[in-house]
Order: sequence, then C-alpha cells, then structure tokens
Amino acid sequence: MDARARRLALVSGRWDPMLTVVDIDAALDPANNDTDRAVITRARVTPDIALPSGARAPAVGLPVSVAVVPELDRLVVVNHAGAASPQALDAHPHGHAGAVAMFDLRATLAGAATRPTLLLPTATFGPVGCVVAPDGRHLLVAAGEGPGLEDGGYQISVIDLLTLTLRHNFPLPHEGEPTRAGSPDPGFGRYPNPAGIAIARGTPDLVLTADGGSSTVTAFALTDVLSGEPHTPLARLDLPTGPFGIAASPDGTLAVVASRECPRTGAEGNAVTFLDLAALRRGDGWAARHVAVGSDDGRPSRPMGVAFSPDGLSVFATCFRTGTVSRIERTAQGDWKESGRAALSDPLGSPPCPRGIGVTGDGALVVVAGGARGAPGSSQLWLLDARTLRMLARVSGVGNETYFIEVIEISYTASQ
Repeated sequence: MDARARRLALVSGRWDPMLTVVDIDAALDPANNDTDRAVITRARVTPDIALPSGARAPAVGLPVSVAVVPELDRLVVVNHAGAASPQALDAHPHGHAGAVAMFDLRATLAGAATRPTLLLPTATFGPVGCVVAPDGRHLLVAAGEGPGLEDGGYQISVIDLLTLTLRHNFPLPHEGEPTRAGSPDPGFGRYPNPAGIAIARGTPDLVLTADGGSSTVTAFALTDVLSGEPHTPLARLDLPTGPFGIAASPDGTLAVVASRECPRTGAEGNAVTFLDLAALRRGDGWAARHVAVGSDDGRPSRPMGVAFSPDGLSVFATCFRTGTVSRIERTAQGDWKESGRAALSDPLGSPPCPRGIGVTGDGALVVVAGGARGAPGSSQLWLLDARTLRMLARVSGVGNETYFIEVIEISYTASQ
C-alpha cells in the first residue's frame, strides 16, 4: 500500500463545543480557499445535558487546547468549562469545573468519533493549556482559574493517558485568598492562574508555566511535577505583563512567552520574552530578553500564542489586538528581533483576533487560528508562508472564538 504523510491542524472551537480537523494540503488547493471544504471532520467535545426547561442540549465546555499521542492512539481536548450549560456560562463565564475530552485518534481522523470516549474531570477550574510529557504517557494541564472565580488557579493536573485517569494535581506557589472580582482588579497577583504550559527537554527536563494571574513564569523539574509531592520551584521570573502562551525550543535551551495583559490594571502587553534555559540550568538566572512585536509605536498588540520553527531559529507570535502575526529571528549578535509581520483579515470584515499558532514539521507553513466571538463556525484558520508571511489559504468554519491549536503530521496508507 502507498504510505503517505498527512498534515493536519486540530482546532479547539471555544464557544462551539467542537474539535475541528483540517487537512492542511487540501486547504492549500485554491479551489478550497475561504470555504470549509478542507475540514475532514468535526467532533463534539461535550455530552448532551438537561436544561432547566427539561430539554436536552449540548454542553458548551469551551474547548481551548489540544494534544495528541499517536503511539497510544490518544487525542485530548481541554474543556475550559468542562460540561457547563449555556445558562451557567451566561451567568458567569469563569471558574467552572474543567475536564479533558478523550478521543481515539485514528477513529476521530476517520470521521468515526463524533463524541469523546471519556470526559475526565481535572478536579480543577478553568484549565487552559496542555502539554504531553516526553514519556508519551502523561498529560500536564494548567488550571487557570479558581472555583467560581476568574482568580484562584494554582495547579497542574497530571493525567495518565494510558489508564485514562487523573494521577494528581500539583500545586504552584500561591498565598492568601483569591480576589472575588473579575479582572482588572488590584487584588490579582496572589494566585498564578497559569494559562500556557510547556516542557523543555534537558538536564533536567523543565515544566514552564505562563502565570497570567501573577505576571510570572515558573519553572519546575518535570520529575517533581510527576512525583505528586509539593516542591519548591527551581525559579520564578516576574514579567511586566501577565503571560498567556509559552513554548520551548526544540533543543530545550530556550523558551518564549507571550505577554498578554496585566490582570491588576488591564494594561495590555506588546512583547514576547525569551528565556535562556541553559543559563537557568547552570544557575545563572533566566537572562530574559523582551522583544516588541505587533506594533511599531509602543501601542499594545496583546500577544497571545507563540511557536518555534522546527530548527529553533525563528519564533512566530500571534498578536490579538493588532490582528497580526510576527516572525522573530536571532540576529548575528545573538539578539532576537521582529523580522516580519503580517496583518490578517477576516473575509466578512470582523476583527481577526488571532490566538492559536503552530508550524508544520518542514518549517514551511505557519498555521494560525482566530476570530472574534460571534456566530457558530465564524472563526478562521490562516495558512501563511513561513518566510514571507504571505497568506496562502484561509479556512472557514473552524469554531467560534478559537484558541490553541495543534499541528501534526501523521502517516496513513492510501487505502485508509
């Protein structure tokens, strides 16, 4: 049989309780531009629930991030609001019990899985980012909120993907009581409210959290997080603005974090921060470097998502407020600098609001998801040339206010 590699984008639907799977090469066909014809399947990430009227309807869930482990045939979607009802979210959008929706990967890609095989509670509230450990067995999920509150998140859920069980919730530093007010509020800062999470390979492997509530990045040894026992962080870095997305370089020596907004003041950021993890492992600190992205005049660009190229020589960042994607490259002097920027557009003229971002395995394409909250299926997926940032294709119908995405390459046979 003819073995081929299939490039796919897995898109979290946010207000659409769906995972959308897009065939990247089909999307590049000009005949499919500005349509959803490159969508190969959509899978519901929530069950039907009983409404106060007695009728049944899909839970909202707010899916926000995705991970896959092909060796275990696992596909995982993090539901920020678990299986919450539309009425509960209309009453209060924060602090709902979280869950992860488990799917069989092959069945989902074949269009045969329209519901999760399991909806596993995280025993936390408002989870956001997730990352698979190098052992391919454990999933780490950052809990971004507290019970019934926007503030109060302080845990990393460790999930066993082999047994499909929650092992434990690992605590991050926090103190006192969370503020009961929504952001912005000066009471934020006592709880980390981690959003993004990444793992950097090395000695030791590091778990890094982007702590939007305390405007910090926290680093732990992966072995400590997996142990189930509380441990002191290896390091913690204060940032000028609360971060959101975070990524580690392929060689594990660098990390980059997107500074979204300060929860205490509401001031939005306009930079990404590079962290020298090799220096951190040597005991020399983070050697942090801030790089402005998305605007030339200092105005806020609200960076959201970040991704390294496969060779580690470039970083790409989405800027929500300016509706742009930036390419950042290392200069001959060893610094990082924004070297390219592209403005995205929505076919109906809505703000593009880019968030999730990924890069194909060959480094040729940057894949971006975004869109303002609107009608079901109103979000877009953009495919950009990684060198020029020229838009090559746009896919519609990938969710409603989409968040993080996962870009994968998976082998299959022509008969499948």
